[in-house]
Amino acid sequence: MTVTSATPAARTWGDRFNRLTMRLLKIGIVSLLLLILVVEMASHMQGERPPMYSGVAWAQFATSLFAIGVYVWYRPGRKRWIAVAAVASLAATGIDAAVDQVERGVGTAELLALGLLMLFAVRHWDAVPGRWVAFVTGTAVMVIGFRMFAGGLGAAWIGGTALIFMAMTTVIGFGAYLRSMDKLRRETQEEVRRAERLELAREMHDFVAHHVTGMVVLAQAAQVTDTDPRRAFADIEEAGLSALASMRRMVGMLRGADGAGANPLGDLSQIEDLVERFSREGTDASCFISPELGDGVAPEIAATAHRVVREALTNVRKHARDAARVRVVVAAAGGQGLEVSVRDDGRPAKGRLSDSGAGLGLLGLAERVEAVGGRLRAQPRPEGGWETTAWLPRVPEAPAE
Repeated sequence: MTVTSATPAARTWGDRFNRLTMRLLKIGIVSLLLLILVVEMASHMQGERPPMYSGVAWAQFATSLFAIGVYVWYRPGRKRWIAVAAVASLAATGIDAAVDQVERGVGTAELLALGLLMLFAVRHWDAVPGRWVAFVTGTAVMVIGFRMFAGGLGAAWIGGTALIFMAMTTVIGFGAYLRSMDKLRRETQEEVRRAERLELAREMHDFVAHHVTGMVVLAQAAQVTDTDPRRAFADIEEAGLSALASMRRMVGMLRGADGAGANPLGDLSQIEDLVERFSREGTDASCFISPELGDGVAPEIAATAHRVVREALTNVRKHARDAARVRVVVAAAGGQGLEVSVRDDGRPAKGRLSDSGAGLGLLGLAERVEAVGGRLRAQPRPEGGWETTAWLPRVPEAPAE
């Protein structure tokens, strides 16, 4: 998985393959539905007319095409089109019953398309326009058997209706399963955000103490030296404004619904200790921190850099198979920024982060980096291994009003 703040997430080959497979599967399903629809319009029993000679059948043909079209272009947020397709299907069945047509109607492809739409209606149960869409779609699926088995024996009608009901219950069960998985994924992400916001709240006093201590030192120095009072007050004012800006940024991350990944622990000096502990666990890890950074890095930025290294090393331990070397570099980037990079030479383990769809750690990390005006990139290296790179400003961007 590649995470950046300026461009969409880059696709790994596994992700591209999965998307291509799903696209081909959808093309195959739609092609099969269209083939069934055409064959159904032309097929007939001995002594019967094909449905293509019936005006009612052509109305049903149009309804089937519409249901297939809704399936093709359905996306979350377009649930009302499922309701339109279901109502159109009910209207077509009503027309069939009103004209007292004894010939077999057209409905197999429409039934299958509505079944697929029923899956979406159950999965997005609470989405607008409401839950009633699933009930209307289920009703349309059940009564469509009327035109499919019209004129048949009672046993054939009952058996066909029972089969439709069993298939619909299976679709409803699968849709409910997908809905529960979606809910679990949302709850997991929210739990990550909540835990990190609570950790931010517990550690906020560290930043407050840092800035307030600086203000106290300036005030004390002004009392025992011959410093110009105006200069001393200007320095105290600057330190106070810096403290207020820091507080506003952290409070904004606490209040924000997407304020995941905020973890103000650690600084640049602790990165070397972090890498050293990682190296003692059996991997050759080295660290370089540019001396020119010095004290010119704001505490929030230093904490974010520490967080990038910690998350990257955790991913190396969890996902990089046979990683022999890890290189951590924190270097100046331009006049106003710094770059944090963690590179390894390991082979991807089966089900690695980028292929499994996991990555809540990187999700939170990307949001943490973006919160201070930085950019994050995590991707495979062309020569093998994995790299996590973050560009950070030395001083956080001012919060938007």
